[in-house]
Amino acid sequence: MTEPKHATPITTDANRAVVSRYAMEDRADFTDAARGFLAGLPEKMYTKDGHLVRDGSLTAYITDETPCPDTVNPSLWRQSQVLQRQGLFKVVDGLYQVRVTMTVTIVDAPDGLVIIDTGDNVDLAEASMELFRRETGNTKPVVAVIYTHTHFDHYGGVKGIVDEADVASGKIPIVAPGTVESFNKYAIGENVITGNAMSRRMGYTFGVLLPRCDCGLVSAGLGSGDTGMYTHFSYIAPTDPVTKTGETRTLGGWTFEFLYAPDTEAPEEMHIWIPEIKALTCAENANHTMHNIQTIRGARTRDARNFARYLDETLVRWGEEVEVHYGPHTWPVWGNENVVKFLEDQRDLYKFMHDQALRLANQGLTPLEAAETVDLPEELGKKWYSRYYHGGLHHNIRAVFHKELGFWDGDPATILPLLPVDHAQRHVALIGRDKILQEGRDAIESGDYRWAVQILHHLVFADPDDTEAKELQADAYEQLGYQQEVPQYRGIFLCAAKELRNGVATEGQLNTDSLDTILAMPVDLLFDFAAVHLDGRAADRAGLDIRVNWTFTGTGNDQPWTMWVRGGVLNARPGHADGAHLTLTGAKPALAGTLLKPAQAAHAVEAGQVRAEGDIGVLAQLAAVTDEFDPHFNMVTP
Repeated sequence: MTEPKHATPITTDANRAVVSRYAMEDRADFTDAARGFLAGLPEKMYTKDGHLVRDGSLTAYITDETPCPDTVNPSLWRQSQVLQRQGLFKVVDGLYQVRVTMTVTIVDAPDGLVIIDTGDNVDLAEASMELFRRETGNTKPVVAVIYTHTHFDHYGGVKGIVDEADVASGKIPIVAPGTVESFNKYAIGENVITGNAMSRRMGYTFGVLLPRCDCGLVSAGLGSGDTGMYTHFSYIAPTDPVTKTGETRTLGGWTFEFLYAPDTEAPEEMHIWIPEIKALTCAENANHTMHNIQTIRGARTRDARNFARYLDETLVRWGEEVEVHYGPHTWPVWGNENVVKFLEDQRDLYKFMHDQALRLANQGLTPLEAAETVDLPEELGKKWYSRYYHGGLHHNIRAVFHKELGFWDGDPATILPLLPVDHAQRHVALIGRDKILQEGRDAIESGDYRWAVQILHHLVFADPDDTEAKELQADAYEQLGYQQEVPQYRGIFLCAAKELRNGVATEGQLNTDSLDTILAMPVDLLFDFAAVHLDGRAADRAGLDIRVNWTFTGTGNDQPWTMWVRGGVLNARPGHADGAHLTLTGAKPALAGTLLKPAQAAHAVEAGQVRAEGDIGVLAQLAAVTDEFDPHFNMVTP
């Protein structure tokens, strides 16, 4: 195992030089992030069966007094210092937060507790509630859960907060933006149907494959880097949808008013106003960071203009009254003047990116050219909550192009490019390996790490077994990573360096397509998930033409569906069809397993979990053209 290398003198000088760009004298966040602190978390936290879910010792070296290491951008180091303030906090009377990497917000209403976002982890959610009850002596029941939006780190801990039976009976509502069908589609579709690809990319972007040290993961920007070792995701579908602005709910005796803000940081999202305590959250549309317009781990491109539009509408509705803004990550903002300024600046941040990207698009610049041109206005750029701890200006400008103009950058040479391996091999044949290798060495020696990464990419993709080229490119990636303010850029570059040196990591990766989430999928999405596993060309060549009827039982009412595969495409619709080759009946978990792993269907039938009528052999035909996804596919090599 090759260990990380130290910062070069060039990287050290670069990190020291950028200090002048930042308002290092502004230390208000250090005070605000500690305000209302009641109790800390145990240094090490485990599941009931012994899995480690949090290890605070890994980031204990990050203190307010520790100087910024040469291997870390000073702005990212400052944010990482602030994020060390974790535990239970009282925000205002009636409002508490347990902040780890994700935040559980607890509204202590007169008649019960209302939980806003549950974090991503059942075990941490349970521990958050235990900490709150132990430190406050509060024994009120949970009377409602609110999901602010469709991302897994805001609903994944729900079964650590409430019992699913209480939700199913109507005792505890789950309030969420959008229709139930739409919320399920985006929450589950994003995290399951593309889950394998997203999880692998997330290993890079969030740096979870890296050691927790100043040469690896220092923080995730929105939260500390001391979690993610083991994550138990869960899901319960919402029961009480919010579909328009101005809707209210009385929960626990207090009023919750909603501003519906779709197509912003998530496809379904909402802001929440509690007038009794003058408390507001804009979910992840307003943060102590610039957010993503295109999240690099993989998700739908967002609308920067909508961020600005809904933040301004929020100011109009509640700007004169608000006294505190709290978010699902990081720390609150207190005082009307401060909250209003914070929301105005966040609004202007997204409006500026949107407008300047399209101004340059209309001048004929490509996305990359625009990203290299735009910089934030000086006053806005000096605000710490405008800095790049989750999103980054460079990729957000490109994302605005993608949202408004699509994938093509406007350069005719890029509309039908060669495959990367072919492109690389032709460059090596033309220029020569030794000359490219020397150019890479020279670029590293001069500190031109971006060029070094790109020129050496030809050698690595032309011959993935070229160890000398891989080692050299790893050195360039590593130094480039050490200089990044954006933690996702840092994670990508440092993970690339690690895997070039040591091979693909098979431990530490998060998986968003958990069993619990898959079983919570509506039936139509289960068939969609099966469809993306079908090797369409292989099915077409094999002449596969099958139809299977399915009856999902145990859901109150039986759900009949029919699925057919023909011409290399898998389709499904409600209801049974005449002439099916096979009819399967069983509970949803058993049928989901049969659908997603058809090779195991015979075992389910033999075990009595599934009843089969007809030709069970058609599932063996389906299994022969069904892919198994490799969670550890190559990223830094072909």
